[in-house]
Amino acid sequence: MHLPDQIPTPSENSAHSQIIHDPIFNAIPGNHLLLLPDAPRFTIAAVSDDYLSAFGVNRELLLGQGVFEVFFSDSRDEVISIQLLQSLAQVLQTRQPNMMSDQSYQHTHPLTGVTETRFWRPSNKPVLDNQGQVSHIIHTTEDVTHSRQLVQASQAREYLQTILNLCKEPVQVLEPVFENDQIVDFTFALTNKAYAAYANATPEQLEGKRVGEVFPGYLETISFTNPVQTYTTGEPLTFEIHYDKDGLDLYNLMSTFKLNDQVVIHFTDFTNLKHLQFQLEDKIVELKGSNQRLEDFAHAASHDLKEPVRKIQAFSKLLKSTLGVRLGESESALFDRMLLATDRMNTLIEALLAYSEVDQQVVLPETFSFNEVVAQVLTDLDFQVDQAKATIQVGVLCEIKGYRSQWEQAFQNLLSNALKYIRSDVEPLIDIDCISVSGKEVTYPIAESKRGKDFYMLRIADNGIGFEQADAERIFNVFTRLHGVSEYKGSGIGLATVKKVVTTHGGYIWADSKPNEGATFYILLPKN
Repeated sequence: MHLPDQIPTPSENSAHSQIIHDPIFNAIPGNHLLLLPDAPRFTIAAVSDDYLSAFGVNRELLLGQGVFEVFFSDSRDEVISIQLLQSLAQVLQTRQPNMMSDQSYQHTHPLTGVTETRFWRPSNKPVLDNQGQVSHIIHTTEDVTHSRQLVQASQAREYLQTILNLCKEPVQVLEPVFENDQIVDFTFALTNKAYAAYANATPEQLEGKRVGEVFPGYLETISFTNPVQTYTTGEPLTFEIHYDKDGLDLYNLMSTFKLNDQVVIHFTDFTNLKHLQFQLEDKIVELKGSNQRLEDFAHAASHDLKEPVRKIQAFSKLLKSTLGVRLGESESALFDRMLLATDRMNTLIEALLAYSEVDQQVVLPETFSFNEVVAQVLTDLDFQVDQAKATIQVGVLCEIKGYRSQWEQAFQNLLSNALKYIRSDVEPLIDIDCISVSGKEVTYPIAESKRGKDFYMLRIADNGIGFEQADAERIFNVFTRLHGVSEYKGSGIGLATVKKVVTTHGGYIWADSKPNEGATFYILLPKN
């Protein structure tokens, strides 16, 4: 209800004779009006001291006035006015107390001038005379603002708790515990189920407890010192922690920030991901060991096979020479086939040996230009170039830091292939150039983490017989051949060796080709 700006003076019809000046009633605790049952006026016969204090009015200005004249004369709060009239009428009719619904109004504090929303709970209780008739009605307005606020706060907290519990990641709100002006611990003001599960508890069970009581080991870790820092400085922090105290083994990303006099901490638990990482790292170590053992075996086997094969070649030639004319045509052809087979076996052993030695460099990486590498390779292949009558065009190539001998082997394999698989209807042409590109420009599927990096792209193109694009990945596998030995000699290991060199240097290699339209090999190398 709103008090009017100016309370009317008593009229001639006011029931002054029934006004009660009872100090006992005045002193009764609570906000009370004593009303006469003179409906519809309901004259105010007495007022408690607490009522006067609550509303900041004088008793003389209320006594003798009708309750609706005092509080609803300006037609404000018409709904409340109707509810009050109905309640008073029901008390008169039933002679039983009646409780009204809570009412809110804007109250201006008489001292501070601050306006706030207050809540009142009005009730009307009859006072019966000796004949059982209603002689007075006690109208009480109980201030329930505090209890309403408590209910609202409780509901808000329950709502917040529900929201936090729906969050799958741990959250906690902590309040500092001070001793001698130093933070010695925190207490749980609020947590969610995901966090409470660490302690095999519920959020309700943790509320109010010291964190150090539940997790004693945390006092020795940054999960305590960093929240202290955030509370002291007000600066939020984000950090990773491996918590291996109190029987736990957790990997968390923690974020702390100060909110009023509390510290809010959010966790991202990546324990499972970390364990998977460890498993993957173990598997990688195992795989590297297995690969190393295989390469050691290949290297040892290739090296050990060279001498027996050399002896087979030498003894075969000696035997054929010794027998001479005694050999018939068919016997001589068998010796020739045997010698060809041993030559091919020797070529294969040499290729395997070169492949296995790629990762066994004992020299340190050096800075060199690919123009120098290509020049050296072309010098070594000058006979093949002359035989094929090939034209080699070399542009300005890049400079990198790496293993020069490996790249000489790689380019020798690439250029040997280009000189081997030539077409008879055109003069052989090999074009080698290099450009700078960003990872975002590359169409080949490189790792997403490298998309933002810069690269050199080497291009080796020829106009030879080419191959089907469907075989573009397969040609880099060990022992892969697209043609028979009778057509083109080779071990099937050359391009596998090239890929191994490129991979060792953190790069990528792929090829584009069409039959009878040549082939283009691309090598992508990081600039750093």
